[in-house]
Amino acid sequence: MKEASTIVACTKACCVEDRCDTVFFFNGTCFLITCNSEQQCQPLKRVGTKFSESYMVLVRSPAIHDKDREYTWDDDFRPFRSLRVPGGSYIKSNNSPSHKENDQAFEFLNSSEEIPLFDKNLSVPKKRKTCVYGIGTDCPPHEHCKPKNGRSRSGLCDCDEGYTRDENTRRCLSIIASTPSIVNSLTSEVKKEKENVTDSTTLSSTIPSMQHLVVSAGDSRIIQLPENEVTLSAYAIAKPKGGETYKYEWSLLSHPDGDETGVMQDQNTATLKLSKLRAGLYTFRVTVTGESALGEAQVNVTVLPPKRKNKPPVAVIQPANATVKLPNKDTVLDGSFSTDDDKIVQYHWEPVVAPIGYPVQSNDGPTLQLKDLMPGSYKFKLTVKDSDGVLNSTVANLTVLKEMDYPPTANAGADVIINLPQNEVILNGSVSTDDKGIKSWEWTKSPDTDKAVDMEGTTSPYLHLSHLEVGVYKFVLKITDTADQTSEAEVHVFVKPESNLPPTADAGPYQQIKLPVKGPLILNGSRSKDDIKITKWCWTQTRGPKVLKIEDADKPYAKINELIPGEYNFNLTVCDEKRICSTAETKITLIQTKNASPQANAGGDRTVYLPCDVIIMNGNQSTDDVGITSYHWERDPASLAVGDIIENSDHQPVLKLINVMPGRYLFRLTVTDSQGSSATDTASLIVKEPVNIMDQVEIIVNADMKSFTQGQLDTLLKQLELLLRESDPIHVQLLKLYPGRNSNRVALVFVVEKVSAGQKLLIQGKVVVAKLKKKLNTDNSLLESAVLSLETVVCQNQCSGRGSCDLYTKRCICKTFWMEDFFRAHFGDKESNCDWSVLYVIIVPIINVMAIVAILWGVISFCNRMSFRKPKKKHKYTLLQEISDKDNLELLPKVKTQKSSLLMSDSESDALFDLRRKPSLSNISNGHAKPINGIVNEINQVKT
Repeated sequence: MKEASTIVACTKACCVEDRCDTVFFFNGTCFLITCNSEQQCQPLKRVGTKFSESYMVLVRSPAIHDKDREYTWDDDFRPFRSLRVPGGSYIKSNNSPSHKENDQAFEFLNSSEEIPLFDKNLSVPKKRKTCVYGIGTDCPPHEHCKPKNGRSRSGLCDCDEGYTRDENTRRCLSIIASTPSIVNSLTSEVKKEKENVTDSTTLSSTIPSMQHLVVSAGDSRIIQLPENEVTLSAYAIAKPKGGETYKYEWSLLSHPDGDETGVMQDQNTATLKLSKLRAGLYTFRVTVTGESALGEAQVNVTVLPPKRKNKPPVAVIQPANATVKLPNKDTVLDGSFSTDDDKIVQYHWEPVVAPIGYPVQSNDGPTLQLKDLMPGSYKFKLTVKDSDGVLNSTVANLTVLKEMDYPPTANAGADVIINLPQNEVILNGSVSTDDKGIKSWEWTKSPDTDKAVDMEGTTSPYLHLSHLEVGVYKFVLKITDTADQTSEAEVHVFVKPESNLPPTADAGPYQQIKLPVKGPLILNGSRSKDDIKITKWCWTQTRGPKVLKIEDADKPYAKINELIPGEYNFNLTVCDEKRICSTAETKITLIQTKNASPQANAGGDRTVYLPCDVIIMNGNQSTDDVGITSYHWERDPASLAVGDIIENSDHQPVLKLINVMPGRYLFRLTVTDSQGSSATDTASLIVKEPVNIMDQVEIIVNADMKSFTQGQLDTLLKQLELLLRESDPIHVQLLKLYPGRNSNRVALVFVVEKVSAGQKLLIQGKVVVAKLKKKLNTDNSLLESAVLSLETVVCQNQCSGRGSCDLYTKRCICKTFWMEDFFRAHFGDKESNCDWSVLYVIIVPIINVMAIVAILWGVISFCNRMSFRKPKKKHKYTLLQEISDKDNLELLPKVKTQKSSLLMSDSESDALFDLRRKPSLSNISNGHAKPINGIVNEINQVKT
């Protein structure tokens, strides 16, 4: 670095240079050094005149470089451009008096003051200044911090908008300031500023809140057991200010596996003492802190295991001496049993002795596999080499013997004795042996035997003899091996006349057993025997506190279960082929020392889906140490009451239930043993609706259930399929056939499946009902029997949205103020509904009646006004003279006396009154007054 003529300037230049780790100043020349590791940057003091003018300053640790990005000093040590190289962070090789200028510089470094890391006298760096995004304003004027990427806070200073960077001064200038006068003035200002900086000895800067210390913990240490102690030293390159002292804190980052990690002493000093270390890698971190400074470093300590004294390997071959007999031509020599104190790294096999013509086989593995061996002697040498290169050898001997062929040994089996009527027997020569194998068998009748016999399989190991007669037969078996060596054997067959002795039954000894027992009790009659053959076995119980069920009673071994204490007697009867029988008796005494309560098991909770013919609750899993004597099923009070128990199964282990409905059933099982102890268990049964309940359709036809035949049922199902069939095949599946609810008419429940692409798909029930009703309304004679009802099993009528459908009657139960549309329900689509409002039904008829009455009243009134009245006749009244009886009759109007408003003459102005006597009731007949004998009462008239 030619521009740096002093150690201070050289150190400043290293701080600015990104890749500079160490400063080396020699004979007035500045060298900036980049180190690949901390060990390369460790100073070594040299003695001699040629090193008297050399100086070295450790600026930064090489471990802080990041290979994946461009590193700058500002990234770690100068985020605010305010950190300074502390004094005393240098190493002077010799105090030479001839370099007073450098000594003065070192005195300046050793002072309590700090030196700024940037000197404007130095050449301007070509690279842009680094910065920390979002923290401080460490960029020059008219510049801002621009992050390198979206996830990093470090960045580079970039010009603000409207400014551009000058290539000479590297400063951001305004775009409009492009005239020479402005540029020259700015350049002169920069030069003047440089002169002022050169004259000054120190520069002021803002002191940050925390300064980063460059800490060195020395080189990684390597020791080897039994040495297990080591001392680590750490130091900070910058000396503390004034009377400040640094605090040191050592911490263990990693250590070998195990509970014992060693002992640390002086953990809070610059020197850490370690002892009792174990073999492995240790990693320590030292943290150095001051009042406004912080730094840390890491160092590794590797503890190697103790050196060992090598022992030569020992070569071992297993087997060391081996013998192989042909035809076995293969064997294996194993050298993996060779040993060494460390490990064997190489095996080498080589033949020492071998028969002529045998191919040499070599191998460098722990085992040697030999194939296609020839008769003779072999020697194989194994040489092993350990990890230290020491060799050891051994030899194994192998002998291969020729194959021997021994003559065969014939064996025709033991002599046989039979009694007539058995006249057949099979002789077994398969037990004959040979070392190489038997090639052929040959059975012949001895010349000493002159009786006739039928022989089958004379060239096989088994000879079948039939039609034997009373007497002695002798047969000869001759076998031949693969070498044509032969051997013969004889066998005799004794045929005796028929004689039948009765069989001997044996039911076994008397037994005394303590309860409980695991598993069933076995009755053993296998010791029974007969001179010919036992063909029948029969076990029976003759005595006992309980009748037991005997399993396999027709076999030699019988089983009995569900035992209770007491004494039991059993008889065994055996019979032979001639039906001659014999009987034996045995006695078993069961003793119970302690009774254990039974364990009830109702079978656990179950869930079933309708339809189900019979539902079973199994209590057979209930147990007792002796046996359960009674079962009792009862319904829990919280259970549904519907459902019938059949076959008196509520007192049996298995409960059978029919006619159930969807809901929850609870059954309690109580079991009791022979001692009266009982136990109870409850099981839940949940019955759910069928999965396809919404698609089930119920149809009631006008046919008597008592006379409805299978043929009629098949025809009805076929007719329904034809009515519903469209493009895809239709299948009607019958689910239930039963009499109607209120009659004995035939009721069917079915679902309809559509077969499409090989799969069966259910058609919705309401769609099926709609299609059938549509077609049956057109022609009700499409089915053989008239349809009385056609609905889905689950009512799916929405009731016009104003009510709910009754599940049983399939009629709508309307809400308040709503009622059924009478005309639609009886003359329309005949669907139950809630279309009409009760208010409308009441108000509309009343309004109609009132309207009709008003119209009639108006018509009548109008007619009355338009009609013409007839004029009334005027009546004139005069005094009546005496007249004859004939003329005495007076004509009177039937209604009241007519009045007249007309004026009368003076002679007529007097009113005439006729005094008539009201007819008495006795003179009225049927409401009419009739004259008696033609006489009319005289009418008295008074004129006023």
